[in-house]
Amino acid sequence: MKNKTVLILVSLAMFAFAGCKKESASTGAASIKDVGLKVSFSGLKSADGLKATIALTKETPTNYYVSLKSATLIGSSGTTNAQLFSKPNLSSSLVFDFTNDNTVHSLLKGSAIPDGKYSGIEIEVYFLQMNIAISTGTRGKERRNFRIYLSDDAETEGGLHQPGDMTQINNSQVELGWLLGEGVMPNMDPVSPRISAYTFNSNGSNWYDFAGKSGKDFGPFGDVKFMNNAPHPIYKAKADFSLLENKGSNLILDLNVYNCWQFEDKNGDGAFGPGDLDPVIPTAWQMVLPTLTVIQN
Repeated sequence: MKNKTVLILVSLAMFAFAGCKKESASTGAASIKDVGLKVSFSGLKSADGLKATIALTKETPTNYYVSLKSATLIGSSGTTNAQLFSKPNLSSSLVFDFTNDNTVHSLLKGSAIPDGKYSGIEIEVYFLQMNIAISTGTRGKERRNFRIYLSDDAETEGGLHQPGDMTQINNSQVELGWLLGEGVMPNMDPVSPRISAYTFNSNGSNWYDFAGKSGKDFGPFGDVKFMNNAPHPIYKAKADFSLLENKGSNLILDLNVYNCWQFEDKNGDGAFGPGDLDPVIPTAWQMVLPTLTVIQN
């Protein structure tokens, strides 16, 4: 392996909790009426990421999508788990669109939460999607919608996506193809079929040295350790309510995506593109998973 490998490195979501002092008698949140999801683009909290040994240019997306398969409140003290929703496949997943700090989407979709005590929530994530600037070889800078899959629908649904696949989406939310390249020197244009993506010669396995992983198995998002331990078929995250006081009936899951896109700007133009990709000394780049704060009001 080369002395420096590509970093599309993942920081597992760190769970912070708003609210208040922990009370010894409190093991969770009671009488929940609604659970909402929001995305924060502000710099109040920065996505941590992994400590890189080189300077990375950081960008906050202008638009962010979250696709969820399911959300379940974890019951405690005799309360049964309350499933807010569960979708059978990728095409029916709930996709939430965020463009500002003020948008909150309810996860209930008309269902009611049984009274009781809940110790946390678990969500299953199909994909995360962001709009960022891309520097092209001939067209200048463009804004692109990049989708990062955290699911393995190829394993369970006969689909096309492995965990870590990175695809481009148009403004109508149609998937244009996989990144990077056209089976030759990567140029950031989408390509189909999947076997042609991420490669020099379209054979599906000769990678642009993304940490030595096979293009037939994994996309470029995540280092070897993350991908080898990635849950199959879908990524799950759980947040604990133990620091919440029982002083509100609404919970909001706040995903902070400030500075979540990070890359080594080798050509100094301020945007990620083919000019930053180097087959000899692989380029560092990553989409940091969002930090998650649970708010009760």
